[in-house]
Parts: sequence; C-alpha cells; structure tokens
Amino acid sequence: MDSPENVQSVQRNAMNRSSFYMLLFLFSLLFLNFSEDDAARKGRPTIEALLDSYQTEKEVLNNVTFGHNLSHPLPSSVEHQVQQLHAIGKEAAPHYYHNITGVFRGDWSSQNVSVPASDPASNHTLQEEERGDFRFDGDGSFTLNLKSIATKDEGVHYIEGYMRLKDAEKSDYGALLLAEGVHFLSNGTLFLMGVPDGVPTSLEDLLHMLPSNRSMVQTRAVLNEQIDKRIEELKEIAAWGAQTVDDHDRPISVAFGCTFEMFFQLHPAPHDVKSAQLREYEKELESPQGITTIKPPRLALSSVMYSPNCGLSMSVQEAEGTKIEKYYSKAVSYAAMAAVAAVIQIFSLIQQMEYTPTPSSVSNVSYWTIAMQAMMDGYLCLLHLTTGVVIETVFMSFAAVAFFNFISVSVFGMRYLLVVWRIQRPEASRTTPEEPQQSPQQQQQAAPAAQRATTPGSILPLVNTPRPARPIATFSDPRRDISTLYYRLYALLLFGLFLFYQTATRSAFVQNVIVTILGFGLFSFWVPQIVRNVMRGCRRPLSWRYVVGMSTSRLLVPLYIYGCPHNLIAHEPSDWVYVLVLYVALQAFILFLQDLLGPRFFVPERYMPQTYNYHPIISPEDEESVQDGSAHHPKDCAICMLPVDTSAAGPPGLHVLGRAQYMVTPCQHLFHTECLEKWMRIKLECPVCRAYLPAC
Repeated sequence: MDSPENVQSVQRNAMNRSSFYMLLFLFSLLFLNFSEDDAARKGRPTIEALLDSYQTEKEVLNNVTFGHNLSHPLPSSVEHQVQQLHAIGKEAAPHYYHNITGVFRGDWSSQNVSVPASDPASNHTLQEEERGDFRFDGDGSFTLNLKSIATKDEGVHYIEGYMRLKDAEKSDYGALLLAEGVHFLSNGTLFLMGVPDGVPTSLEDLLHMLPSNRSMVQTRAVLNEQIDKRIEELKEIAAWGAQTVDDHDRPISVAFGCTFEMFFQLHPAPHDVKSAQLREYEKELESPQGITTIKPPRLALSSVMYSPNCGLSMSVQEAEGTKIEKYYSKAVSYAAMAAVAAVIQIFSLIQQMEYTPTPSSVSNVSYWTIAMQAMMDGYLCLLHLTTGVVIETVFMSFAAVAFFNFISVSVFGMRYLLVVWRIQRPEASRTTPEEPQQSPQQQQQAAPAAQRATTPGSILPLVNTPRPARPIATFSDPRRDISTLYYRLYALLLFGLFLFYQTATRSAFVQNVIVTILGFGLFSFWVPQIVRNVMRGCRRPLSWRYVVGMSTSRLLVPLYIYGCPHNLIAHEPSDWVYVLVLYVALQAFILFLQDLLGPRFFVPERYMPQTYNYHPIISPEDEESVQDGSAHHPKDCAICMLPVDTSAAGPPGLHVLGRAQYMVTPCQHLFHTECLEKWMRIKLECPVCRAYLPAC
C-alpha cells in the first residue's frame, strides 16, 4: 500500500500537469489573437494620412456648387417618392422631436430602378456584383441606431449612426450600413449617406442631396465643423507621440458594396401637444429634475433610400423609435428584474444548503445539477459585467446584477459544489471487497440461519438485496480537490465562450441552432438529479423551495429575451421559449412524482440498478408478524413511538402511495418514512441496532 507521502507526490504531479495544460491552452489563445491583432495593426492608418484626407475633404466640400456636377442624379420615380415623403404632416403647423438619439425598428421593401444613363453606375453587371451576398429583392426588417449631436447652427444637428438590414428569411446576420448626415429641426427632415464598413463616406454626394442652396450651405458648415473637431482630436493624439490610430472593430456583416442616399422624415407630434411642452419633455429626459411632463408622444419616421451603384430603392413606412433615455430606462428595468432573479437564486441555494446539513443528505444531491447552475451564473455574470463596461450609462445597474451573479456562483454555488464534490468523490474509487468462498461446513452452518430469518419470529422476511459494503476511505487532498474543481469550471467556461464567439460570427441559422442546443442543454439542470434519484433510489434530495425558486427565476431571462416583443436587444419573440418553460416544468414535475411515487416509478424493473428498496410490499402474513400478537396494536416506530400502518389500504393502483408511508431497513426494523428520512439526513445508522444503512 502506498504511503500518504507517495500519494501526495502523485497528486502534486497530476496538478502540475493540469496547470501546464491550462497555461498551454491560454497561451495558444493569445497567439491566435496576436496574429489577428498584428494583421489589423498593419492596416491602421497613420495620423498624417488622416490629416491629409480631412484637409482634402474640406477642400472638396467648399468647391461644391448647388445643382452642378451631380454624380448620381435621382431617377424620376425616386424623386417622386422623396417628395411624397417630405409632405408627411405638412398640412398643419407641425413640430418634431429635436434630439432623436435612439433606436428605430421597422420593415423595408425594395424595388429595382433604372439608373439614368448619365450616371457612371448604370452598368447592370456592376450593379449585381455590388449587391453581393445580401438578398435585396423582397422585403425585410431593419434596426437604425442614431446619435444626434448639437452644432453651432441651432437649427441643424449632425447625425451619425448605423443601420442593420435583415432579409425576409433572416437567414444571416444582415447587411450593415454606416450612416452620416444632418437633421433639420424645423421640418424634421434627415439627409444621410449610408456606406458599407470600410467604404469612405462621400460627403460631396451628401451635399447634392439637399433640396436648396440655403440648406446646402448650412450642411456644409456643419460638416466642416465636424471635420475640424476630428482634426483637433488627431493633433492631440499626435502630441502624445502616437503615429497611428486604432480603427474600430470590424462589425459583422455580409459582403456587399451598395452605398445609399437616405432621405428620412420624422412624423410630427400630435396637435394637442404644444412645441414648448415637447421641448420641456426632451429637456427633462436629458437632465432629469423630477418635474411632471406630458405623456411622451410617439416617435416615428419614414424613409426612402436610393442606391445608385446597385440600381435599387428601398422604402420604410413608420418605423417606431425609442429615445435613448427611454432605452436606458428599459435597460435599468431589465437589470432590476435580473437582480431580483439572482437574489431569489441565492436565497434558494442557501435554503438548499440548510436542507442538506450532513454528508448523508449531501450524497443524494447531483453534482452536475449544481455545476450546471453555477455555469449559468458564471455566464450571466460575464454577460452583465461586459454590458455594463461597454455601455457606461447602465454600468451601475448591470454591475449590481453581475455582483449578485458573482456572489451566487463564487460564494455559495462553488462552496456547495465543493462540498458535494468532496463527499461524492469517493464513489468513483469505491470498491467492494470480494466475498471469500465458503467451505461446505460454513454453508451448512449458514443454511439454518437463513431459515431462522424467515420464521414468523422475525419482523419481516429478507426480500431485498444484500446490504451494500461500506465505502472504503481514500486519501484526499483538499487543495487538490479545490484546484480540480476550479480547473473544470474554468475549462467549461472557456469552451462555452469559444462557442459563443463562433456563434456570433456565423449566420442567423447557425446561431439559432447553437443557441437552441446550448439553451436546452443548460436548462436540463434537473435531469442529472432525476437520474441520480433513479440510480441511488433516493427521495427528497432537494428542497421544494429550492426546486421551485431555481426553476422560476432561471426562466425569467429567456422569457424576457424570447417572449417580450419590446425586449432590450430587439430579438423577435419566439414560441420556442414556451417549449423551454414546459421542458423545465416537466423536469420539476418528475422530481415531484419521484418524491410522491418513488424515485423509480417510471423505470421498468429490468432496467433498475441494484439498490436497496426501503418500501417493500408486505403481505398479509407478514403484517400479522408485525402486529406483535394483536390486530389492534401495530408495530411502533422506534423514533416517534407511534404506530406504523403497513396495510397500504386503498385502490389497487394506489398501493404504492401506502407503501411510501413506511420504511423497512436491511436489518428488518420498521419506521415511518418521514421519521427515518429525517434520521438518515443526520447519520446512516439504524436507530435500533446501529447497523449501516445504505443511502436513499
């Protein structure tokens, strides 16, 4: 037999190998990212080149003359649509939102148009090539994010943002357009240029979109003001010794080359809302003072978009908008809901830890049930913390949710998981010593003893399997247990993050498949407990407060994302979320039936593992042997000293409910089920004879 020193040496070597493999894996990730960063670094523009391009752009803008040298004149059909667009709400004296920073969502429809022959982009072959992989033919949906920036001209705001187009089938992650332009506050019109990522915005074409010379002059002044700001920012960066500028991360988009001239028209506020009231409402949103304002009027816009190099036009009818302040308010409401769910999970886990205070009760809890829930808390913690860091406005709210998730997984979840791991770890190395072969003389001596065990003098006949051998204690290093547990958790977290990253860079179809598989996999957290109940024949391993609390609280986030039509991430509702709810409810219902009808009620007898049955069927002859000679005084429970009813009275199909009221130990002592289960949570010994009791 190896000495404890040798065992410790072997375990230290195994731990060192695990550490080496983990570090090797992390370094490989770093090297993979390094190659991508190096490639991106080589393509970064220098500050000097950017300054030259901005100066050239200013010169081009200053030389533009209204109505002359039009590169892409509007086709007559598109021009007619634009005129109809600008006529929206002009029958009365309308007033509009000024600060339109927010998110707009709606549907688009497209049609092919004949590009004028004078346009250099009238080549049909080139138009098809520019459309790329995105399906512009047909209808689809879009999300438009806009940021409104005040300028020196109080009547004009500078607009920047992006639009993501989705086709009707939503088979991919869509086409991304980066937008830049101006917003005229007096009439609610917006003129933007939309280009794919990596394509420079032609501000000269933006000036040619304007309807009058006055509006063109105003727009040119606004654009020059923004270019001057960028030049000053670059000079400040150069003053610190930098030579290049970090470009923004490449967004995910299908390959296409269509550039769009975007004409937007805001819908006016209702006639009963005065302009001063609308300004007061916007001011309160920007700088809350706690004053009472009007009910916010609807924010909506319509649009006509024309792509000269792709030969198509797109129209948008009444896209609904959410101001950024309301969007952040919605984010805070979501954070409050997620925080409440996390607190419920923490208290449910604490209640479960109090419900299983002894090793015998912990041995019935499934390790993987607790581990899967800890994994979910870990992912939620990373998700909320990352969101809070990226969006500074909601940092405090999302950081609070991440804190509760962190407390759940690190303080309580990992602690309980470690307890379950250390108590159940010997099961993997448990061995049953072989019984020595008996001599004929020993067999003859054992035969009368077996006959005496089935005489009426005993309490019950031996109808169960032999008593299982006691587990053999094995040497365990607590530090190694903790290291192994954390290595497994971190490895699974990294693997899950890798899958999520791969999912984000794939099409919507692949995303849905992976998210569905991972979602149903993670929400199968009660399945390991159901299986363990069957394998060990144990009942009530989990507190029902814990089961109900965890099942309901963990469904709140998917119900919000996939069930709420106006959710935070603009994900379209899906009926599959209700299938997920039924799936989790089915798992909880099976746990309830296992407590009520027995842990193996749905498993055919031939597939049942060999474990001791504490609820055997007692025949009428056996019941008479239990009565101690009197039919009116049944056998008393040695724990509560009250009579035990073994008649199992009731309809034939419900005998199992009667059997669940009593328990018979391997040493043939009779108890109430409730009494013995409470006893066995403390120690696995018979209250009468101190014999070892197999866990249940």
